[in-house]
Order: sequence, then C-alpha cells, then structure tokens
Amino acid sequence: MKKILLLLLAFASVIHVSCKKNNSNGSNNDGPGEVYGKWKLTETMQDPGDGSGRYKKVSGQTKYLILNKSADKAGKFEGDALPDLFSFRILDSVKMEVYSNTYKMPMIYQYKVSAKSLQLNPPCFEGCGYRFVRE
Repeated sequence: MKKILLLLLAFASVIHVSCKKNNSNGSNNDGPGEVYGKWKLTETMQDPGDGSGRYKKVSGQTKYLILNKSADKAGKFEGDALPDLFSFRILDSVKMEVYSNTYKMPMIYQYKVSAKSLQLNPPCFEGCGYRFVRE
C-alpha cells in the first residue's frame, strides 16, 4: 500500500511540475491576451455575403498597426494598416470598443490575441477581418 501511495505521489509531482503556468494578468508583452505592441498585417478577409469569404495573404508594401497603451484599459492606434482607427478601449478578453474617423459612435470589434498573432474582426454583416503577426 505504501508503494502505491508513494508512486501516486511521485506521479502527481511530475504532472504538477510539468504543467505550464499561465500569466492571467497579461503583464508580459508576449503573453496571452496582450494586444499592445507592433503588429504586421498579413491577411485580410471580405466576405461577399454568400459565406465564401476566406482570409487572403496581403501583397505589396508591408503595413503595420501599433497599439499603444494609455490610461485605464484604453489605447491608441498608430501605423498605416488601419489608418481610419485612432483609439480603443479593451472591454474583455474578446471585445474592444474602437473609435474611428468615419463613425461618430464607437464600434465593438471582436479580437483574438496570442503571443505572436492578433485577429481583429469589425462588426460586418458579411464577415470581414484582419490578421497580424507580432513584430
């Protein structure tokens, strides 16, 4: 019985040590959930309304989006990838409120971020989006 208990304890210790710790406060710039930084536009998608839209690689001159941190979960957009956008506020882990020069009211963008990629999806009826990689 002692051998089984000792073996179980050893197994639990190995599992505990091998588990990756998740930094949930987002303080690491390369951590999950950290949108701030410089991003290179790699793919765009515009669905024509029939569900056939797919992400396509961006060609031509490289364009960047820089998300700078300001006060209280707010930030500023810079760069030439989405020049109409000027500021944003993080609402939660998947939504941000975005302010642009085109619309007087803010829009809610869906976003998905990892250590190396960012996907932004504006509120489109047909489906649209932008994919970026961290620079």
